[in-house]
Amino acid sequence: MPIPREALRLRPEDRAALLGSARTAHCATVDELGVPHVVPLWFVWDGEAIWINSLKRSRRGRDLDRGSKVSVCIDDGDEYGELRGVTFGGRFGAVDDEAVLEPIRRAFGEKYWHGIEVPALRSHRWFRLSVSHEASWDFGRIGEAGSDRRLDALRAADPPVS
Repeated sequence: MPIPREALRLRPEDRAALLGSARTAHCATVDELGVPHVVPLWFVWDGEAIWINSLKRSRRGRDLDRGSKVSVCIDDGDEYGELRGVTFGGRFGAVDDEAVLEPIRRAFGEKYWHGIEVPALRSHRWFRLSVSHEASWDFGRIGEAGSDRRLDALRAADPPVS
């Protein structure tokens, strides 16, 4: 019997830890013809929202300015039983309010630039994700939720060394 999806969702504290530590998000937009465009991006999670800093004159920037729906995937893990992640769907909205952006730029600088605050650049714009839906998974919870034949087969093929 399959493991219910609910049993494999990230716990809130694990979700927060992943979003705070992961370095790259994969962001998909669509153009006016519906053609998808996926790019890896640096991001900041402020405890409530995903923030990105994007080139205005890029394909992504044009898609976001048109109001493209987006999908964002943040994940990690190398082995099957370690895979975990979260996906968000929604739309990014441009934010220009300096009072709102100051802590975001500071957090971005701490995460990616060794504490150097990211300066405002005319070539870039900040965007905040308004989430319409979310899904998450944590395959590390498979043992708690039941059994998975793929993971059982991996363990049988590579037994632990004693």
